[in-house]
Amino acid sequence: MLISQVALLAITPVIFAVTMGNENLVITRLNIIIIWTFQVGYLIYYMHKPTRELSGILKSFSGITPLAAPPESKKEIFGIKVGTELKRITESISSLRIQKEKEYQLYHKCIENALTGLLAVNETGKILASNKAFAKILGADKIESLEKLNELKNGLGDFVSSVTEETKKMITLVNKGKLLKIYLSISVFRQDNLIIRILAIQDISYEMAIQQIETMQRFVRMMSHEILNSVSPINLMAAGLIMKHREGSPCSECGSIKGLHDNETLDILDAIKKRSKGLAAFVESFKKTYNIPEPVLQKTDIEDLFKQISYLFREQLNIQGIRLKINYDKKFQSLIADRKLMEQVLINLVLNSSEALKPVESPVICLSAYIKNGRQVIEVRDNGCGMDKDTIEKLAIPFYTTREKGTGSGLFFSRQVMRLHKGELIIHSDKDQGTTVRLMF
Repeated sequence: MLISQVALLAITPVIFAVTMGNENLVITRLNIIIIWTFQVGYLIYYMHKPTRELSGILKSFSGITPLAAPPESKKEIFGIKVGTELKRITESISSLRIQKEKEYQLYHKCIENALTGLLAVNETGKILASNKAFAKILGADKIESLEKLNELKNGLGDFVSSVTEETKKMITLVNKGKLLKIYLSISVFRQDNLIIRILAIQDISYEMAIQQIETMQRFVRMMSHEILNSVSPINLMAAGLIMKHREGSPCSECGSIKGLHDNETLDILDAIKKRSKGLAAFVESFKKTYNIPEPVLQKTDIEDLFKQISYLFREQLNIQGIRLKINYDKKFQSLIADRKLMEQVLINLVLNSSEALKPVESPVICLSAYIKNGRQVIEVRDNGCGMDKDTIEKLAIPFYTTREKGTGSGLFFSRQVMRLHKGELIIHSDKDQGTTVRLMF
């Protein structure tokens, strides 16, 4: 087709030249010029046809999505089945895009459902991406900026924005009354000349608590062993000296002590004996704080449990002028727990509340039991002096106490008991607004 067009285009000027010698063929020459012009135009049109067809085919492919079938085209350009070739190429591209989309969805699901909290932030402080775990661990509905991190933990957002290299840090914060130990890891890299920071956080509260308990148990066992080894001989020596003195028998040990047979000396020996026994008893009692037996689970009546606590504290609370209110949901009448351990936990919590109520007018302690979100809850609430956020965070430290003569062992014991019951001890408190402690089962 192209060859015939070129041949006709070449012959037309020759014919025009032949007619130039005859003046009667003017109209013929005009017709030849018109034909030649048409031939040139048609040739140009024909030469651009492949370009137009290729453009049309490519346009038909422009709307293809990974899941859409490519269009059929049987047109040929210079003997090449362009539509077929483009279809093959498009199928390959579509297959690759589908594969990449699957990989993206997999990575997205993995990140979104990971227990590790992840957050990406640029150098201006804008949050680029985060997963559900990040907000959940920090106890926030949504993290929109680094300022939100400052609200959750004073200075946390500022610290993140100041990091210039890979950093790892342990932080403590309060999430809805729960004391959390958070392991924070920050990675820094550049993308399109912008600094990007990736934050990864993990709640390691349980692991840290177990490690802390095990460490303290080993320390207490070692110290108890050393103290008892020293106290026992002193106790035996004092008892032996007192016995020999009272029997009036000779005492080689006594002879070197001036005035051994004086009553004052006997009183001193007796005091040493009693104190050594008291110290040994204290050490044994201290050991029990860290060696709580496995709970003996049984059905525990809530009404009876609360009555028992009421009877134990009736005299003390009356003296302090504290009113004890008891309330429990009829749907929550019993609990599967160790009765003795739960009594001790409630005793510790009521004691703490009574101490916090000393400077308060119209002091009240409320004991409640109810079911919330499918979980059984025992609550001890007071209208005492309360605690600020920093103080609540310090409660994670073993034996930390806000009481002048307190030891901090009661709360530590209570947390251990709740862990043995697969539950949680959660503290909500605000300065001058009272404190609420929830035992979640």
